[in-house]
Amino acid sequence: MNSRLDRFVWVFACVFCTASTVLLFIPALSNLYFSIGRYIIYLAFFISSFAVALTWHRSYKLKGWKNYAMATIKTLVLTAIFFITATIFVASHSGI
Repeated sequence: MNSRLDRFVWVFACVFCTASTVLLFIPALSNLYFSIGRYIIYLAFFISSFAVALTWHRSYKLKGWKNYAMATIKTLVLTAIFFITATIFVASHSGI
């Protein structure tokens, strides 16, 4: 069960980051992005943090260097996805 929750939260965090970025590039929804985009980014941050914590908890329970390596890779990928989303958010709001 913990494995499924880990994967679900991880995918959920990626979906939030992707959905918030997609809102910007669809002209009909760009106003929605500028009004509630920051809240979506905050929510994505908390979900991402929870996903990383679940990933490391699972790797600690399973032990072994392969699990720790996979947890490190997942952490780096999710961090990169979040920071790209946040950078797009900041750049679009600053007028760059």
